[in-house]
Amino acid sequence: MKWENIIFFSQVIFLLLDFTLNVNIVFTHIYLLILFFLILFEYRKKFSERAPFYNNIYNA
Repeated sequence: MKWENIIFFSQVIFLLLDFTLNVNIVFTHIYLLILFFLILFEYRKKFSERAPFYNNIYNA
């Protein structure tokens, strides 16, 4: 499984938990942490699309 899929599924799970627990503080902190990593991976993906040389290093 790719990291993007794992982050997406965990994001959906924590969103559902937030709705059921009426926004518990611990889960919102974890959700914000996951959201931060999602933005980080999206930025890295866009950066690797612009620079194919770095993309080849990641895939090697």
